[in-house]
Amino acid sequence: MPIGIRLSTACKRLTTQVSSMVFAPVVRARIRRREQVPPRISPFAVYFADTPDAAYQLEQWIPALQHLSAVGTPVTLLITNSNSANLLSNAGNLPISLCPQAADVENFVRKHNVHVLFYVNNNQANFTPLRINRVVHVHLSHGESEKSSMVSNQLKAYDFAFIAGAAARERILTHIQRIDPSALVEIGRPQLDFRASARPVPSDQTEVLYAPTWEGDSPAMAYSSLTGSGRKLIQLLAADNRVRLTFRPHPKLGTRSREHAEALRQIRHLLRSTSKVEPPRSRTQPAIDSTSDISRADVVITDVSAMAMDSVGLNKPTLVLTASAAATAGATNHLVSAVPTWSDVPVDAVQRILKLAREGAAQEQDRFRQHIFGPDELGSGTERFIRASQDLLSLPSVGLSDVP
Repeated sequence: MPIGIRLSTACKRLTTQVSSMVFAPVVRARIRRREQVPPRISPFAVYFADTPDAAYQLEQWIPALQHLSAVGTPVTLLITNSNSANLLSNAGNLPISLCPQAADVENFVRKHNVHVLFYVNNNQANFTPLRINRVVHVHLSHGESEKSSMVSNQLKAYDFAFIAGAAARERILTHIQRIDPSALVEIGRPQLDFRASARPVPSDQTEVLYAPTWEGDSPAMAYSSLTGSGRKLIQLLAADNRVRLTFRPHPKLGTRSREHAEALRQIRHLLRSTSKVEPPRSRTQPAIDSTSDISRADVVITDVSAMAMDSVGLNKPTLVLTASAAATAGATNHLVSAVPTWSDVPVDAVQRILKLAREGAAQEQDRFRQHIFGPDELGSGTERFIRASQDLLSLPSVGLSDVP
């Protein structure tokens, strides 16, 4: 990473930390005024130590967590950053406890008899609560994809990892040496149960969703198509009145690369003009509620990412843009063989996309869907998540005094 980007990232991190400290008293007061206060006994808690730009990782789990809480097993969100806590206080009705220090987390676990701690990412700060012996530590992740980050050796740190299905199990056991297979619990993808009803679009337009992932923090994570084929494709789609384009960039896109940040700025400028014609030919969607955007689309175009897997899970015709060798490398990258894949934009790109919309998802994609998320007869992802979570409550818990 260029030194300028590293310095900018460091300054941003420091600014975020100072802002969180200054804002903490205001957030604490706001949390106290909420009706949703932490219950005396909270069997489940979610630890989140990230900044607001990563809040989407936890937000997508809130509907499933609310259902878990509604069946009589309360869930509390333990948030370390006050700005994130303020943002998440508007996302659902789960109680929140602001826990900026390790002692805050440990005290909450002890006083509220927490049995299970969930984690939605592999933030380095997770290492601190992982030292608590008396709870069951469960990694949830925030998406199912074939990115290299999905086979991180960090998964061994947790007692269990809730995964989508057979594809994830095969991927993890292939790439992570000496991991315990019994620690992998298949639950499908609960987020796919909570998509909003799709709003109709004009009948003479094909709704196309383009959702590029971010540039990643290393060459092995460089999956974003935005600066290459994605930019070319947007120019073609935005100019064609047969198409209504929804642009939904990853919330972290442009945070690590000036090239991606500039491309994002240019694309947003281009789409502002095409969004004002009648009927509108484009719109830029904030990075929330991705499943409703997928449900609305006739075709989903994305990169090797969780968006691609969710599109397959919702039976949408899916086209994947491969940005680099990382996108197709590895024996477990099966997505690119189950759906149409472009490394560059063909001359007749729009015609091909319209044809894909008419024909719908292929049988091979549907077979891949069941391999990713499990057979339909296993029940919804939410049901499977609740069953798997409640099963953890029967595991023995060690004494309350062993927190370091």
